[in-house]
Amino acid sequence: MAFGRDDIISAYRRLLGRDPEDEATVVALMASADLDTLLAALLDGEDWRWRHRPRANADRLVTDEEVAAIYGALLGRAPEDAALGPRYRAATMTAVDLMFFVMRSPEFKKNAGRRFSREYALDASEGAPHPAGHGALRLPFSLEPRLVPLYHFLHIPKTAGTSLNRVFDRMFRGLVFYTNPAELTAKVRADPAFFHRYLLVTGHIDVNNAAATAGVRENVFLAVFRDPVQRAVSLYDYIRATAEHPLHCAIRDLTLLEAFRSSGGFRKVTINAQLRTVFGGATMRHVREALKARSYVLGRQDALEDFLDAVAHFTGFPRPPAIPRLNTAGDHGGPEPARIQPDHDQALAEIAEACRPEIAFVGQWLSRPLSTVGAPPRRD
Repeated sequence: MAFGRDDIISAYRRLLGRDPEDEATVVALMASADLDTLLAALLDGEDWRWRHRPRANADRLVTDEEVAAIYGALLGRAPEDAALGPRYRAATMTAVDLMFFVMRSPEFKKNAGRRFSREYALDASEGAPHPAGHGALRLPFSLEPRLVPLYHFLHIPKTAGTSLNRVFDRMFRGLVFYTNPAELTAKVRADPAFFHRYLLVTGHIDVNNAAATAGVRENVFLAVFRDPVQRAVSLYDYIRATAEHPLHCAIRDLTLLEAFRSSGGFRKVTINAQLRTVFGGATMRHVREALKARSYVLGRQDALEDFLDAVAHFTGFPRPPAIPRLNTAGDHGGPEPARIQPDHDQALAEIAEACRPEIAFVGQWLSRPLSTVGAPPRRD
């Protein structure tokens, strides 16, 4: 029985909710022409075992009555949303899971937690803020990711994100999902519980990414900003030196000024793009509303040590002592850089004028890391 390429891909999508690992896998299974081999490849893997693992606690998932009782006993109030019960059940949480989850929340720690919970670190100063919703994980890791917040690193191009991903892979114990918007949307549609395996989602994603809007767990967003003009220059040089970049053909023969004036795609990824990625809009109103409603830890590309110290402080995960330098300007060749072009100064002036909101935010708000972690959402 011969299988075609479409048969293999269809089987993966229907049974595992994803495409095969690579083309070599498809070719190997086509060559086997053996149903047993195909089924073994699909059903013996980790993906199938996770999606169809025995649900020993399926009949013991937390009920709406238990949610109300736990909130009343631990927080002294009723649940704020009637939809919390279904959300906790979607996260496969039992009543015991929910109790631990609530006891690690900022609200519990503020009002009652000091009677039951140790400080986030043994050397914490009096009044030091607690991590976002869970105690320190400096002891050997034993906590299930689904019981702590889902962290999102919003990797903005040319802000040292590649180097930070290497650091985060160590900080978050390898429980990191590297992705892109299309893949993330597909994963959420196939199985939102997929993200219970991970502590951190990272990629060129924004604050409204599919994993965040699914709302299965509390979200904490991590991001690094860079001076918008410097970032635009670095991004321009990188795109022209990288043939596979989607904007390469559009700007490879243009100066920085010409690209900024005439390329809609380049303007989109430069003009206040950092604000739109992190806050969902490019005005200070968007910034203020997002900071009130979401949990963030934000920093600057020229102060990565301070940013990582803040992430370590608010998550409880110790950071590595060194930051690798990856994907920097010296890592790739290419056409003449923007800095030696005759219209370079004019380009910088026009970029600065267009990015005034972003320049103001970076200069006025990020003199040191900015965090809203642990603060309950405010609704005006």
